[in-house]
Amino acid sequence: MDRLDRGTLVAGFVIGLVVGGVLTLFKAPRSGQQVRQQITQAGEQVRDKLELAVPTDPIAESIAEGKAAARRRRSELGLND
Repeated sequence: MDRLDRGTLVAGFVIGLVVGGVLTLFKAPRSGQQVRQQITQAGEQVRDKLELAVPTDPIAESIAEGKAAARRRRSELGLND
């Protein structure tokens, strides 16, 4: 395959994914809010599984916790941008 054929193949694949996803959402027997909740729950499950699979760095974890605490405090004080 030359460069044009690979690019066409990739573009076709991506377009197919997008069209299939949109059609699936329109044909879903659920409301938009239910679909969003399901997507959110699935994303949280994937994130939880990834967190278990990926080794953690204690320093990076502490920094992330500190940033999250700072964001919460800024929100409590009404200082969010």
